Amino acid sequence: MPLVVLCGQPCSGKSTIGAKLASLFQETALPAELVDEPTLNLERNAAYSSVVNEKNTRGKLRSHIERVIGRKRVTILDSVNNIKGYRYELWCVARAAGTRYCLVHVDTDTQVCAAWNSSRPEGERYRQEIFDDLAGRFERPDAKNRWDAPLFTVHPAGGSEDSEGGEGVDDVLAAIVRAMTEEQANTQTRVAKDLTPTMATTTAALSATNTLQEIDQAAQDVVNAIIEAQAAAMCGAASLVRFACAPAGTTGASGTGTTSSTPPLELELRRHVTLAELRRHKRSFLKLATKITFARLHDAAAARRMFVDYL
Repeated sequence: MPLVVLCGQPCSGKSTIGAKLASLFQETALPAELVDEPTLNLERNAAYSSVVNEKNTRGKLRSHIERVIGRKRVTILDSVNNIKGYRYELWCVARAAGTRYCLVHVDTDTQVCAAWNSSRPEGERYRQEIFDDLAGRFERPDAKNRWDAPLFTVHPAGGSEDSEGGEGVDDVLAAIVRAMTEEQANTQTRVAKDLTPTMATTTAALSATNTLQEIDQAAQDVVNAIIEAQAAAMCGAASLVRFACAPAGTTGASGTGTTSSTPPLELELRRHVTLAELRRHKRSFLKLATKITFARLHDAAAARRMFVDYL
């Protein structure tokens, strides 16, 4: 299940948008868990009163997300999330879990946010110095950044914080539902794709006695598939070669392979690659795999995916 991250100025209406999203998910039989500061018994003024407290607050939110993500429910993080570096950390959490991710920017004018903050009860209101500090350090998301994509922008309407966000929330919900149900090959720019764990995000695993042999065989499967694809292309450029993340013996070029819940890997070849060149790349990859990522490769499928990424 995906991770939905809300971001915006303090008092911009994020909690209302998050509650609406959670309700709409539940109406479509998709359970959702809303995570925010009150969920972890954190008082917002105390949580952001200093640099140390703010760092601890972010760490607690991220740790809770790491514990709940991947279960059979949508996870919605309702917080300021104003620093792009922190949003990148959340994107890495989703990637390590192999799930999907999207960012919802609740875009409300700072003056309106200040008015909404002033109208809140004393116990729910940000102190003015904390509000000004968080609002002044807000880094707007950019859809060009992979950790801010796909990006959905919601403008709360009606001039009050009680606004449900109009059609914007429904559009976000529909897009996320499509992202979970449509095929990986979908080319729509706003559709999220399954994030694939990498060497940096994969948790270290115990090494088996035959790990080196499995890495070598997985790399050889990729080499064989490329050679077969180029042979089918009459020794020319194979254009696009697809590899299924399946056990050895089932991987092949485009049009072959077994059906799997894991989307196929793709490699674009713009020229003919000789067998000698492929063997040279394979030897270089094996040196890196045994020196750097030996303890991180869980199985042959991970080795196959990393060798394709290497190529």
